[in-house]
Amino acid sequence: MARKMAKKNKSKSTPLPGWVWMATGLFIGLFVAFLVHLKDNYPALSLPATEKTTTKQSRDTRDVRKTPAAPKTQFDFYTILPEMEIAIPDSEASSSNTDKNAPFKHDSQFILQAGSFKKLAQADQMKASLALLGVQAKIQSVTINNPNKGASTWHRVRLGPYDSFSEMNRIRSRLRRNNIEALLLKLKS
Repeated sequence: MARKMAKKNKSKSTPLPGWVWMATGLFIGLFVAFLVHLKDNYPALSLPATEKTTTKQSRDTRDVRKTPAAPKTQFDFYTILPEMEIAIPDSEASSSNTDKNAPFKHDSQFILQAGSFKKLAQADQMKASLALLGVQAKIQSVTINNPNKGASTWHRVRLGPYDSFSEMNRIRSRLRRNNIEALLLKLKS
């Protein structure tokens, strides 16, 4: 009879406490959430899709791994910028072959860019310092899309457009005297 009691006690197992079940469910939920996070934020880490194919000759099923095509990176900056403006080197801008007092051709316009800043406050400060020099400037905000980092906004401080080389060079020399190096840009029409 003592043997029967011992067998009954061994066959009855005690139930797991509730906190064990809760901890297990929490762990599984967090693991699934982590996998979803990885899939959404790091698509390159996801496993390649498998496709079941059947060959006619052997009639067997095998896994074929498809490698996803690498996303083609598209940089609009390199195609848009050359269509809008051209940077003119200092040697060409100050060449002696050009009549300095002659007006520009009617189909071309030149501007000076005194700086490009990530923060609007910095661009506004540059504009204010140019105003103290007697030079009127404008701030042009441009959003550049970078596929790796997302969109970023830059604030360009620009002067002009100018009607003649002499006026433009007068402004450039005033800026240089005050340690401001400006980039000469030709706008395409």
